[in-house]
Amino acid sequence: MERFRITVLSLAGLGFLGFGLAIVAAPEAVLGPVGISGTTAGLIELRAFYGGLELGLAAFLFACAAKPDWREAGLWSVALGNGGIAAARLLGIGLTGEFTGFFAAALVWEIGFTLAAIIALRARKA
Repeated sequence: MERFRITVLSLAGLGFLGFGLAIVAAPEAVLGPVGISGTTAGLIELRAFYGGLELGLAAFLFACAAKPDWREAGLWSVALGNGGIAAARLLGIGLTGEFTGFFAAALVWEIGFTLAAIIALRARKA
């Protein structure tokens, strides 16, 4: 089971790393298809907050994968972070009726990692 926990943390970290790097490099190219664009100042904010936060989270998850004592905290971060994002995305979809292929793919990722992290957390206690 420890291998599964490390895998969940590492794959979640890779996802945040990839998305964070893409947004830092080209936020409009990544987010433009869902209607997000902005001024120069807005693009700086997207890079800093959206990209930077994802890069920091990736680094934390990689550290958690490497440090056995940190794994439970990292799995909670994966579960709560992805679960919160999915819940807010579903709320937004429900409020607006807007649904895109991007949202579908994002929800598969977010719900999938929420469930994987919960499974990893529960298996440790069993």
